[in-house]
Amino acid sequence: MGSNAVIAQSGGPTAVINNSLRGAIDQLVASDKVGKIYGAKMGILGVLREELVDISTQSPQQIALLERTPSAGTIGSCRYKIRNDEDLNRIVEVFKAHDIGYFFYCGGGDSMDTAHRINILAKENDLELICTGIPKTIDNDVGGALQENGTFAICDHNPGYGSTARSTAINILEANEENKASYTSDPVLVVGVMGRKIGFIPAAARLVDPERRMPLVIILSEALSKDDYAGNLEFITKRVNERIEEFGRCIVVIGEGVSVGDLGILRDSFGNAEFSAAQKTVEQVVTNYLNGMDRKDAQGRAQSRLTVRGIARSERPGTRQRREIAYASETDLKEAYQVGAYAVKLALAGEGGFMATIIREPGSPYRIKYDKVPLNTVANSEREFPRQWVAPDKVDVTDDFLNWALPLIGEALPRFTEFREVLASRECGEYVPWGYRS
Repeated sequence: MGSNAVIAQSGGPTAVINNSLRGAIDQLVASDKVGKIYGAKMGILGVLREELVDISTQSPQQIALLERTPSAGTIGSCRYKIRNDEDLNRIVEVFKAHDIGYFFYCGGGDSMDTAHRINILAKENDLELICTGIPKTIDNDVGGALQENGTFAICDHNPGYGSTARSTAINILEANEENKASYTSDPVLVVGVMGRKIGFIPAAARLVDPERRMPLVIILSEALSKDDYAGNLEFITKRVNERIEEFGRCIVVIGEGVSVGDLGILRDSFGNAEFSAAQKTVEQVVTNYLNGMDRKDAQGRAQSRLTVRGIARSERPGTRQRREIAYASETDLKEAYQVGAYAVKLALAGEGGFMATIIREPGSPYRIKYDKVPLNTVANSEREFPRQWVAPDKVDVTDDFLNWALPLIGEALPRFTEFREVLASRECGEYVPWGYRS
């Protein structure tokens, strides 16, 4: 038996993060090259506090259950930024005390920065420690830019995104049925989705309607002004009313980071906006604007900006988007497992200072391979949603996005009933319902 291993998780969870944990554990156990396998309780905080869960003592049945256990509650996560040498020295102390030779950190760009700093620290202190990153983030913002061959450099997509994209698509599929049922009173539904500054999650709404038969308005933060929030609200209203004129109703899917005014945002220790804890949400601001809550008449009645009767309603799926195992993508589950296992293969081969990554092969059918990228390449990295994937009307995405994203959400989406509208012939004269008469 060799030295021991620590696995930790950082940042927001995903539906499939535990399957990366399972992949790493399975690979470590099969290798017979390590002694104990520890899980750092609550991410790097578990190392600093010396709270190491002994995974080696867990039953095979419990390890297997990780595949379908959502979120990061099994060993926990954190949003803790290492800011001084005292914390770094404490990490060295704990790793030496427990004979840790392998450290695996599962997370996004900020987590890779932490892993990179620990990797440098180990070398400076002659600590025989191999640090390896395992990618995850629902935002899909870890990696490089879009390449000419239609794939992304560094890391094509991040484990966790495919499941969130699938969940978003199914939610919009279901919301469309509700909107069809209630549009005479509630013609507009505004759905706010996660994604901070990047538009991959709201873009996923289009996956459910590639033929563009739904009255969708998809708002990405990249598509609108960062500063002119008043102009953004006017623009959204115009696009909503255009859909209403065509369909009689509209579903708006909007990223939480779209500029619509001051939301009273809180930030984590890395400076990242935490929209779910804000005073106001983007979907509520847009809904209030559409309903004219800011321009009430003398009797206190709102003056709607909609061109039809009825109101706009809002909905926020919230953090369920990053934990729903029922809608998890089978492709995402498989890749999360394999990238965790590949990270261990790198480490056991003596290749420290890398993050395991997913590289897509260009063209069709969908094929990927697992590779490595230096931690300092992805540390604190943030890619942007490609501008060329934003539709010219700024409220949709292009088919190039659909072609890229569809393989990530796994099996086909559900299909719902679509009656042909065959109406009985009219035998009576025209009639306007009394309440609809001006």
